[in-house]
Amino acid sequence: MGRSNAYWTSNRYVAEGEEPVPTAPLTDLPPALATRFRALRDGLLRIDGVAEQVRYMGPTWRWAWEYGVGNRKLCWLHLMRGGVDATFTLSESDESRLSKGPKLAAVIARALVEGQRTGPVKWCWLELSDRRAIDAFLNLARRKAEWLAERPTPRRAPRIHGGSAGAEGVEAD
Repeated sequence: MGRSNAYWTSNRYVAEGEEPVPTAPLTDLPPALATRFRALRDGLLRIDGVAEQVRYMGPTWRWAWEYGVGNRKLCWLHLMRGGVDATFTLSESDESRLSKGPKLAAVIARALVEGQRTGPVKWCWLELSDRRAIDAFLNLARRKAEWLAERPTPRRAPRIHGGSAGAEGVEAD
């Protein structure tokens, strides 16, 4: 997953204050890359509950197209000079579910092996260089979106203050 500084400097959208419109890659990229981006973007936006946001992700990632379900992140697309790439995260639970499902496409399996764990999350990077890689990635994105949608939004239980002697400091269910 760790990408070099040279890789990140090839991002097509670099200036922090110049937010690209979500459809900018369709006209800014060479035709073959624009076609890949359109297939990815359309496929991600067809997934129930997925929203798109173009975000400046700091001086390393720069501008990325972020896709999420509610406040949970599904993936990020990176528009590079040489291609369209994706970063996605998987929790330990997601990885376990993947291992119990159908066999993973080779490009996804390789991204998982090369991913870097940060706490309970594995960060994976994938070059989306052809239709087969795009289809495999969209299949993974659909599965992950289903898993994200079935989990309730994390909320802290309210604390009960005051009340009878045994209830102080007890969290409500």
